[in-house]
Amino acid sequence: MRLRVAFNITGILVQSVDWKNERKPPCDFSRLNPDCQVDRRIANALLFLVFFPLALFAQPTDFFPKAPLGLVWEADLAPATDYSKEVEALLASYEAKVKRKLGPLGRGKVGLKVNTRGGAGLSTPAGLVRALVTALERRGYGRDSIYIVDYSAHNLRAAGFLPPLSDSGDHFEGVRVIALDSNKFYDPDWFYDSPLPPAYQQEPRLMLEGAERTSLDEGAEERKSFLAMPLLFEVDMWINLAVGVDDPALGVDGLLANATLWNVSNSRRFLVNQATASAAVAEIAAIPELAERLVLHFVSLETYQFIAGPFFNALYTRSEPRLWMSSDPVALDRLLYERINAARRLEGFPEVDPLPRQLPFAASLGLGIHERFRIRIESLGLDHPEPPAAEEPREPPRFEEPPSWLRRITPW
Repeated sequence: MRLRVAFNITGILVQSVDWKNERKPPCDFSRLNPDCQVDRRIANALLFLVFFPLALFAQPTDFFPKAPLGLVWEADLAPATDYSKEVEALLASYEAKVKRKLGPLGRGKVGLKVNTRGGAGLSTPAGLVRALVTALERRGYGRDSIYIVDYSAHNLRAAGFLPPLSDSGDHFEGVRVIALDSNKFYDPDWFYDSPLPPAYQQEPRLMLEGAERTSLDEGAEERKSFLAMPLLFEVDMWINLAVGVDDPALGVDGLLANATLWNVSNSRRFLVNQATASAAVAEIAAIPELAERLVLHFVSLETYQFIAGPFFNALYTRSEPRLWMSSDPVALDRLLYERINAARRLEGFPEVDPLPRQLPFAASLGLGIHERFRIRIESLGLDHPEPPAAEEPREPPRFEEPPSWLRRITPW
């Protein structure tokens, strides 16, 4: 906005200078005459002095600011937590850092992008979603103004965010749930274009059209990955709630992947190899309309998986009482990368190597910081009550001595 206003003002001033060679009647200096070159210069100068300082210091009111890149907040999770205390403390830390409270803006809605790709055992914790909904309610958003978004209706149902098919509902505790694979939330004019062929299992409607083509012509539908319109044009902000798991093509399926590949149609085609997947993640994440309202990223270490991903395998999951939040998805993915490799070393598995390419790609586009030494973790140090002590084992019941006639019976 600053540059736009500055260039507009500069354009006016330049235009007034260009007018000096035109034939104009003599100026009457006894009154302000807009046709007079000198008076135009004075008026333009006054406009410049009034509006240029405002353009320099005014902040956009339709967007929430993002926290500094490389800054990660960490909250310890209480035993059997419902996430409410930890989420409230993290959001308060963000608000204090950016010096602005969260609350309804012009659009008055918020999106929560969850991850249910890994199945019921490896999805965004429902407790984390509930805690965020409650915290947003305190800040003025009603439950009817909050969306829960993910790609697959089947996975959302398996993770408990959608009711059974017999109930035919689309709400989770009063919050609307949007399944992108219903194809109701895409716009034909908003997509990411790539010449890679479609994944027919994910987009069966493209099978016939793709089979008839010998090449993926520019503009063909199978080249397109359509963007989620509610997160682009209906919300004040959206929050990314990811899960940490390894992935053969991505190395780490974390914050960046959840906000990009699992947020568009026709995305499995990018998983052919790590190069195509990494490039797609970074390029989709850099789309301005998608990135400008993505304010915060959360990831819980209550359950993460270090090998055999991306689908849930209880043998290779780990749990830590930590919740991370940041405006930098690259930094969070780098921390997940370290956690996954540490668990692999302990269990004797080869590490994920080299560093997943989407991290330096996204960092080169200004989306975050991937060097570990530049990432700063700020622990909130919450005080949690001590868990109740385990009850002492009760004495076994005492039985009376059996009668003498029973003791004389010979067993078979």
